Amino acid sequence: MSQRIDVINYLRELLSGIVPETHYLKNKKKTVIYPYQTFSLTGEPTRFMGQGFYIDVDIFDNNTTSDVPIEKALSAMVEKFNQAEPFYEMTDKFLAQIEYRNDNPIPTGSDTLQRRTIQLYAKIDWRI
Repeated sequence: MSQRIDVINYLRELLSGIVPETHYLKNKKKTVIYPYQTFSLTGEPTRFMGQGFYIDVDIFDNNTTSDVPIEKALSAMVEKFNQAEPFYEMTDKFLAQIEYRNDNPIPTGSDTLQRRTIQLYAKIDWRI
């Protein structure tokens, strides 16, 4: 369980470098700052000392005049975790390998609220 918490904390910090308002599961702030993103993860064991995680990221923006902020956030995610050049980072606890899988617009039924979903895949190799 503590390993999963380590991964959640790592991802929150990493993703905050792209969209500063990053939250695990949902945005619980009373005053919402846009754009913001939420993420969740589903884990699966891999061989040896590793784990794989599907990371679902939802980016939200409430901009009435432009799609630019949400598209910039989406582009930054795709560039950071490009499939052609996977992202690697070694921490004190694990090696993280993260790659972009896909993205989709999600209808919100609102004239102003915009939402994009992105799926990433992370392979975590725990240090012994």
